[in-house]
Amino acid sequence: MREDTVKPGRLPAAILAVLVHLLFIGFLIFSVNWRSHPPPPVMADLWEALPPPPAKPVVKPQPAPKPKPEPVVEPQPPQPQPDIALKEKKRKERLEREQQQAQLEQQKRAEAQQRKQQLQQQQKQEAEQRKQAEQEKQQQEKQLAAKRKQDELKRKQEALLKLNAQQARDLMNKELASETSRLQQAQQASQLGAEQAKMEATYKERIRSKIASMLNLPENMVGNPKAVFAVTVLPSGEVGSVKLISSSGQPAYDTAVERAILKAVPLPLPPDKAVAARFRDLTLPIQPKQEN
Repeated sequence: MREDTVKPGRLPAAILAVLVHLLFIGFLIFSVNWRSHPPPPVMADLWEALPPPPAKPVVKPQPAPKPKPEPVVEPQPPQPQPDIALKEKKRKERLEREQQQAQLEQQKRAEAQQRKQQLQQQQKQEAEQRKQAEQEKQQQEKQLAAKRKQDELKRKQEALLKLNAQQARDLMNKELASETSRLQQAQQASQLGAEQAKMEATYKERIRSKIASMLNLPENMVGNPKAVFAVTVLPSGEVGSVKLISSSGQPAYDTAVERAILKAVPLPLPPDKAVAARFRDLTLPIQPKQEN
């Protein structure tokens, strides 16, 4: 809506215009009054000329004041159209929301990183605390075990001190008798072992001699060949199986030894059952001339 406003600089001009009009109206009124009165009679000789009429007073008009220059009014910037302004407003709001969202996401990432660092620090501290607690526990257990051992030793010493001389002698005699019995048993076992070893060697030699008596040497045999057989012997002296485990290098001799083993049954076995049990699986090296 348009508002009627008086621009600066126009008010003095209006006042000046009113004053000029008032002066002009006053001049007209004065002129009319001056002419409405009849002039006084003039007496003069006919021969004299009439005096010239009085000159009209000249009223110099006042010079109009110079108008003040009107102030330069800067033009108002053009108002944006409603659609453009609305789009600009929405764009600014969208940019502001995006900026706020970016700040919020950055803040969330910073908080998450801070929480992660705090969690790692907490886990590290807890691990160190557990390690320290475990070390302290192990140290306490070692100290407790050492104390128990010391207490047990002290108890034994005290118990030993309480024993009288007779009890000490009885204990000594008992230990001496036990040691004597152990030595006797060891000696007997040693003697028995020696006897059994001697018996075992004797019967193995008998078996080799019997096999050698059954051996028919091949005509093309060279030197003193040696064939080693694994022989399974039954409790009756019969042979369960024969297997060549080391050849002499002369197949004819190996075959002759295998035949001799089978012909030598029953093999002689020791009467001691404990020694005879060692003959279940025999390893027999057979040579034409037995090496000592």
